[in-house]
Amino acid sequence: MNSPVSAKATEGQAPVSKGDPVDTEYSRGYRAMLLVLILLVAAFAYVDRVIVQTLAEPIKKDLGLSDFQFGLLGGLAFALLYSTLGLPIARLAERRDRVTIISVSVAVFSLMSLLCGMATNIWTLFLCRIGVGIGEAGVQAPSTSLIGDHFPPHRRGFALTVMRLGAPVGSLLGSVVAAWLARDYGWRVALMLVCAPGLIVAVLFRLLLRDPPRGHSDRLAGVSMPKAGTAAPRTLEVFAQMFRRPAFRHMLAGLGLTSMALFAGGAFTAPFFMRVHELSLTTTAFYVAIISTTASTAGMSLGGFGIDFIARRGKRWYALLPFWGIAISVPLYLTGYAVDNHVVAVTLITIAGIFLFFHSVPTLVAFQNMVAPQQRTTAAFVYFFVSTMVGVGFGPPLLGLLSDFFASTAGVTDPAEASAIGIRSALLTSIGLYAWAALHYGLASRAMAAEERP
Repeated sequence: MNSPVSAKATEGQAPVSKGDPVDTEYSRGYRAMLLVLILLVAAFAYVDRVIVQTLAEPIKKDLGLSDFQFGLLGGLAFALLYSTLGLPIARLAERRDRVTIISVSVAVFSLMSLLCGMATNIWTLFLCRIGVGIGEAGVQAPSTSLIGDHFPPHRRGFALTVMRLGAPVGSLLGSVVAAWLARDYGWRVALMLVCAPGLIVAVLFRLLLRDPPRGHSDRLAGVSMPKAGTAAPRTLEVFAQMFRRPAFRHMLAGLGLTSMALFAGGAFTAPFFMRVHELSLTTTAFYVAIISTTASTAGMSLGGFGIDFIARRGKRWYALLPFWGIAISVPLYLTGYAVDNHVVAVTLITIAGIFLFFHSVPTLVAFQNMVAPQQRTTAAFVYFFVSTMVGVGFGPPLLGLLSDFFASTAGVTDPAEASAIGIRSALLTSIGLYAWAALHYGLASRAMAAEERP
């Protein structure tokens, strides 16, 4: 096992004893192990989201669901308890052992995902999806805070990018592997087999990691810190401090709008290709894996690794980089959903996704850098609450409702053709949210530039 700390003294500081948990530096091996485990946690958390989207058509047919009902399962059922419990768990993580909180949460959402495979109707599946949301409520915000205490401000873009890359890893497992298993064994077996290894990750996380003192990496970097033992500020104080800043308000609005369109599109990408382009489940899963894995990996890597360097030119780049990425994605998405050639559609949607994901890590890093160490879990909660409650909670149901509406007013007698028209029209309509989001990120960049002026 890697030693958690080394006795290496930081530049400008006196040597420290190996037993001092506040002033010692975590070894590279230990921090690498931390990032690998956090990436796996994030991957299995994302598996539990994307797998239901990938298996949308067989689940709908088996349980007899409409697009709106499926949107509730893929969105609101998950987001309801995720968002409700996210804040108290985040506040608990400001004071208690974050490693324990994360490991228990991973075990909960993995177990509930297994139970999803046993659901017999919409209500039992709805309840199981709520259970998944309960488990995931204790993962993202504490993980973000944990990274903040292992890596200094100028390295957080890199570390948080590694965590966010759990999404494409989970997407690959939840699309290609799940579709292959569903083809041969059914969607229930696919759900259970793909999600079960998350229980092993939960055990490893608890056994191999330790929770560092709050502000550990900042203290080593020479950043002025509150005295040890200082109580975490009240929740309303943290919220008030953040919302007083125009830059934060605009970035939060941009994040919410982007997340709504992103998760709405993600929930119905597989149905789009199966209905509009008439592809099989396995072929669709392959294309969805290409889109989600390539877009999120390349986009978050370029945006996340790059922001550590480009932000040296000014803090406004935490918002300006997302602005340009989202703005460029708009015409690409519109064309991708409109063309009739599925290869061209996949290519354009993938490229659009790469630019779109420029927003992810810079926004999260900006929120972390806006607050003190004892407020980081709460700041991370705000990020994941908005992206989940607004994005996952409302995006898929609203797009499903739009799809049903456009299908019912399509003026065609063939149900399959009406369904294809409905989903395409709904996806094209949702792109307007990206244009709106880009506007807010542009305003946030101006507010950040104003903050930097003497």
